[in-house]
Amino acid sequence: MTTPSPGNQQRGVLPGVRREDDFEILSEKGLYADRFMGLSVLDCRLPGGGKNQHLRITLPPVVAVVALLPGTSAECPKVVLVEQLRPAVGGVLYEIPAGHIEEGESPGQAAARELEEETGYRAGTLEPLAVRYTIPGMSPQPMHFFMATDLEAGKQQLDESECIVVHEVELDLLVEEILAGPPGGQRVVDNKTHLALLHVAMLNSQAGADETGGLS
Repeated sequence: MTTPSPGNQQRGVLPGVRREDDFEILSEKGLYADRFMGLSVLDCRLPGGGKNQHLRITLPPVVAVVALLPGTSAECPKVVLVEQLRPAVGGVLYEIPAGHIEEGESPGQAAARELEEETGYRAGTLEPLAVRYTIPGMSPQPMHFFMATDLEAGKQQLDESECIVVHEVELDLLVEEILAGPPGGQRVVDNKTHLALLHVAMLNSQAGADETGGLS
């Protein structure tokens, strides 16, 4: 994972956002900025005429990749997960490969690069799945989700600060754990991984139904 440059700290509005005519950002005051993030306070006019202040965190756009390997059947692929230390939460998490988009990169280029750096796998096919806000209550940061298939094994290219172990786990097993809820399903506690795995599982289920004419 690389450190993004300030030029990549872009803000944009995704298509699903409905504009509110009675809302207006009157001013924005910067409180802090470095190469990675910016923090500012917004003076806002709210619908109905009231005013309020909101904090905004500006973060670089990111990508996340569900990388699939052949499993016991076409309907049951394996997912490439990374197990890595997350100091902010005080321990190790299972996640899908992810990272920041570098200056001058497209989301697809960033996804292919992060997948290879973190896992060693190169994607033969990279399919965009969705773009979603990571924490819309605080930041306009977008996350671009991809599905990678036709993988070719290679070598990890980790930074000195990265401690990553690669795992290959059946998608069905991960979905079962997620849907079990607490106290089960403790392997995936990362939000992007939870969302992306269910997205791909639903796509696989839909594809299977289409092939059988919708019959179970």
